[in-house]
Amino acid sequence: MQKAGLTSAVQGKKAINKNHIEITDCQVKMVVTLKENKWVVTSFEMQDNHHLSPPGEAKYLRSHKHMTEEEKLLIRTLHSVKLPSRKIMAVLAGMRGGISAMPYTKKDVSNYRTSIRKESNQNDMMMVIDYFRKRQMQDPRFYYAFKVDEEDKVQNIFWSDGNCRRFYGLYGDCISFDTTYKTNMYNLPFAPFVGITGHAHNCLFACAILQNETIETFTWLFEEFLLCMAGKKPLTIITDQDVAMKQAIPAVFHGTKHRNCLFHIKKKAEEKAARCFATKPTLHIEFNDIINRSQTEEEFETLWPTMIQKYKVEKVKYFQHMFEIRKSFVPVYFKKDFFPFIHSTARSEGTNAIFKDNVGSTYSIISFLGEYQRISENIMEKEKEQDSVTRTTKPTMWVGSELELQAARMYNRTILYRFQAQLKMTQKVHVEEIEKDVRYEVRKSSMLAELDFRERKFLVLVDWANEDISYICARFLKDGILCCHALKVLLHLNVSVLPQKYYIERWRPKQSEDTRDVQNNVPMVLTAENSHFRYNILTKMLTDLASDASTYKETYQYLASKTSKMRTKVADIRKQVEAKNPEKQTPVGSTEHNNTSNNCAPETIYKQSDVAKSKGRPKLSGRQKTLVEEILTKQQITCSHCGDHDHNIKTCKKLHVDKETLCMKNNGRKNKEGATAVSKPAKKQRTTDEAAHVASAVPRDAKGGQNVSKPTKKKTNTEGQASGIVSSPNPSREGQSQRIRKPTQKALESMLVLTPTRKHGKQG
Repeated sequence: MQKAGLTSAVQGKKAINKNHIEITDCQVKMVVTLKENKWVVTSFEMQDNHHLSPPGEAKYLRSHKHMTEEEKLLIRTLHSVKLPSRKIMAVLAGMRGGISAMPYTKKDVSNYRTSIRKESNQNDMMMVIDYFRKRQMQDPRFYYAFKVDEEDKVQNIFWSDGNCRRFYGLYGDCISFDTTYKTNMYNLPFAPFVGITGHAHNCLFACAILQNETIETFTWLFEEFLLCMAGKKPLTIITDQDVAMKQAIPAVFHGTKHRNCLFHIKKKAEEKAARCFATKPTLHIEFNDIINRSQTEEEFETLWPTMIQKYKVEKVKYFQHMFEIRKSFVPVYFKKDFFPFIHSTARSEGTNAIFKDNVGSTYSIISFLGEYQRISENIMEKEKEQDSVTRTTKPTMWVGSELELQAARMYNRTILYRFQAQLKMTQKVHVEEIEKDVRYEVRKSSMLAELDFRERKFLVLVDWANEDISYICARFLKDGILCCHALKVLLHLNVSVLPQKYYIERWRPKQSEDTRDVQNNVPMVLTAENSHFRYNILTKMLTDLASDASTYKETYQYLASKTSKMRTKVADIRKQVEAKNPEKQTPVGSTEHNNTSNNCAPETIYKQSDVAKSKGRPKLSGRQKTLVEEILTKQQITCSHCGDHDHNIKTCKKLHVDKETLCMKNNGRKNKEGATAVSKPAKKQRTTDEAAHVASAVPRDAKGGQNVSKPTKKKTNTEGQASGIVSSPNPSREGQSQRIRKPTQKALESMLVLTPTRKHGKQG
């Protein structure tokens, strides 16, 4: 064992310390013989040569460790929800009656969890295909497809279950699509099709794992999506600025309105033009005002060039690029398209975050699919819960007007709250009649308008004969609910009931369905066939019984006596059943591969995917930081010499001697004792005090002081910044450090600042 340990050390690996059982050649033995159907001890030798283990330590011996199959199933369940070993051990100990009653240790639980993880390392893709086939047997509407290369290596995988396809049938008018998250050990992008439910919550329409992000791959994916959804195309789709997506979407989704994520484009602009925003504070305010609040395309196309000229930022190329691609991300170009409550791919990123909590880039695809199924079920249960809340509870009313009461009946609860928010905003605006019963202008009150960068008027047109109301912000077309401007005019006209066409179907409560289950919500067929369910139900029943019986001594003694009889009876029944069905017996200590099946093994053996070299997350620990975040992180450090935030004193480039100034000072100068000043100080080990300042132009005298002279200033031009000043020590502060004064940098106070490297003149 020592040799193995040395080899591991040479290879750079930590040697594993193993505890070996001591072999003592113990001669203790007992011989038992069967005579006339009875076991008889015929020989017994007690020649012990070691100490016996105490009863409390017997569970640490390998021969005494025992984990039941039901406990293994429970560990699998808790492992699937990513519960740590210490918490799994706490659950098992609670069921056994305490940690001291456990016949195994936490290390044994950890080892069993390791064996579970290794099950998916044999052939991950074959297990995935088998998982899909099982799901298709359980859910007839489950759909899956995969693409392989010439070597039978799986490249792309697509799937959608019955609930997802049902959601798409109800809410498939708008899709959020994003591929920035990696979920598996092959570094393959995860591509969820995310939608918005009738309660404005996220839902999944379908998912895919892709080998790359090319036009060909996206075309295959979108075509499979249409096949899965019976050819139904979405009305709108929002993605990032991926070039391949931009070409594949119109090629497959004909007539679908494609929009880019507003958040990412604005964020990139803040990084590219950070110095402009930092030095021109009102630029950022007007920048957001024009993008977010322009009401017409003409308004945006007029104000944007004016802003560029006003702040003299014509040379910022990204501003030019933004204007060229304005029709792909500016909200005013999509105000008549149905994008309910979204301007970015935040819903896709929120869905990715849910997966990220429990699976990551080191997990196999089969492990990820287990997490997908759990999340899909949670989404479905959340919708059922919200449906129940809408049907069975009463909302909190704001004023209790007829409009609000009607909305409470016609909207799901979360949509009602959004409608109430618009109703409350009517108190902040005023209406002016331009043409009686036809044309109105709505604007903010004078006090609130002062808070906006630019005051705007909102035109509202009313045609009550046709029950029609139109307005410039067009919120109803985008979100499916009326805005505060339209509601203000309706209140002004004393309208108490909205026409039915302003309550769209997707936001209305769903009709109640007969969803009654059997007792305990567990189907009897499932309970009869699954030993894990039986184990959980019996554990709950017997735990409650033990709790009641432990209250008094008499009840405890009664149950204890009955328990021994029940144990004997159960053992007899088990023997009878196992004798009739020997093939159903499971050897103790064996591992059940729940993720594989021998009944439906496919003829073709599909191979693992290669690790993809795709764009997306780089090989870094944690999230990749943006340029602004890196600068802000560096600014947490302050140099004690120059005061900058991008380095410390050890790496300060300004800790130097100006040779030209040094020679001018030292020519013909002598110190007080008559010593001649030298132009270059002798090299020596710097003390802590000396390391904190610029080396003095005048050498120290014998007493540790300095010869002083009049301060000299040197100005150097920095790119658009204040000049740096180099000065000799102040005569009133003899012996103190000589410093380079930090130039004023107001931009450093901004979160968007980008500080260039300062350049001073000739310095040694």
